[in-house]
Amino acid sequence: MSKRHMPWSIGLSVMAAFALGGCELTGFAADTSQPAAACPNRGRGLYATYCVSCHGASGRGDGPAAQLLSPAPRDFGSARFRLVSTANQAPTEADLVAVLRHGLPGSAMPPWEWMPDSDLKALAGHVRQLAIAGRADDLQKHAEAEQETLERAEAVAIATRALTPGDPIPVPPDCAGTPAELQAGRRFFVENCSKCHGAEGTGTPDSPQVNEDGTPAYPRDFTRGILKGGSSHADIVRRFTAGLPGSPMPATEIKDPALAACVSAYVRSLIRPGMQERVAQTRRTIVAQRAAGTLPQTVSDVGWSQAPEQWVPLMPLWARAHGVEGCTIRALHDGTTLALRISWEDRTRSTEPLAQDLLTDAVALQWSRGEQPPLFTMGEPTRPVNIWHWRAGWELDPQSEAPDPATSAAGSSTAATTRTSAGKILSATGLGTLTPIVDAKLAANGLWSNGFWDVVMTRPMQACCPGEVQLAPGDSVFVGAAAWDGDQRERNGQRSVSVWHVLRIAD
Repeated sequence: MSKRHMPWSIGLSVMAAFALGGCELTGFAADTSQPAAACPNRGRGLYATYCVSCHGASGRGDGPAAQLLSPAPRDFGSARFRLVSTANQAPTEADLVAVLRHGLPGSAMPPWEWMPDSDLKALAGHVRQLAIAGRADDLQKHAEAEQETLERAEAVAIATRALTPGDPIPVPPDCAGTPAELQAGRRFFVENCSKCHGAEGTGTPDSPQVNEDGTPAYPRDFTRGILKGGSSHADIVRRFTAGLPGSPMPATEIKDPALAACVSAYVRSLIRPGMQERVAQTRRTIVAQRAAGTLPQTVSDVGWSQAPEQWVPLMPLWARAHGVEGCTIRALHDGTTLALRISWEDRTRSTEPLAQDLLTDAVALQWSRGEQPPLFTMGEPTRPVNIWHWRAGWELDPQSEAPDPATSAAGSSTAATTRTSAGKILSATGLGTLTPIVDAKLAANGLWSNGFWDVVMTRPMQACCPGEVQLAPGDSVFVGAAAWDGDQRERNGQRSVSVWHVLRIAD
């Protein structure tokens, strides 16, 4: 377990700009001047840029960041894809593209909704080829273990047939959701689904089950709106009909089409209004308005009322029953200094002493300039990132000098730093490169009250140290958030993170 306790999250330490087979990948999205069919290596290049870090070069779920994630990234060679719409559980191109576009809510699989359709299809095609190759490898290994001979061509043919989509799952017409129909759906749900999902659809978070690969699986709490495969009528019908291959969620046949529609309607009725939008990992814009008057310095300053509040959903890198679902961010500036207020719900206040501060509540903001940010976090050699980090434990002694467990875990040679507040700034250019910017001028303070943390981070926009991100009115920069819940024993790589968002500093 300890080898997974690495700082921040995922980072691809190579490929700031990638060229393969004449298809250059640069900028925020891949070059789309050529259609995918005219550039057969596009899918491979996209995969190398965006997927290798987690799924590995051959798609076996063994990338350099895989050890940071639980459940582990999908092993495509297992041929067990979670979200399918076919009777034989082989994914269609549309199934794979949907996962790439929307991600898997509630997991560390992010959405790539900004990619053009041609790139998503090219990437989906390469994933299928990796799955066929991996499945063929496993078939040959099994044959060898049984002292049998299986030629490569035959193994590939078998794997190809297994991953060829079969007939689509029939979706009956939706029902009106009358009280009688919802009651019929509830009765089926209680009799067949409540053992895992609970009679009221809230899941059984204290009794995780186990996926085929041995990783934990938490039955879905439908009321929170976190449905990996979508919440439409067709989505729900396909999920309970096909199950989630490789997970404890079984395939369930409902022979009566009218009853299937009732079950779908009842499951959708469990989702609280607005929850789907709350958990959607889509890129948002946070606007830092110019403050009227003095810039707020603490969480209680009334000046924060002039700043619009933006909700930023978070996704867990390490599955657990209770995690930080998201935070809100307010931003203001006075032309020379930028101030941000980050707020999130945390039922308990965890401020362990510095000797044990791996179990303290914490929050961080990560910054990246340029046209395209690095893959999630920790930066890349040509695309460094800054991290503004606050820990509740540091509030106890904001001017102490102590070993930094996050920096030590990253393999940095700097094991101790001097802080002048409850926060500090670090830089990174890839996994294992996290380094404090010793003279950076970050002021940070936090306050826990009635189950909520509020933290203010303030920094001059003019960079004062090498490696520090430069900011100015009129700029737009990428920013991401991360939060740790000490009560849930989250530390280092065990945390919840956001996708990249845009912070626009108003003129």
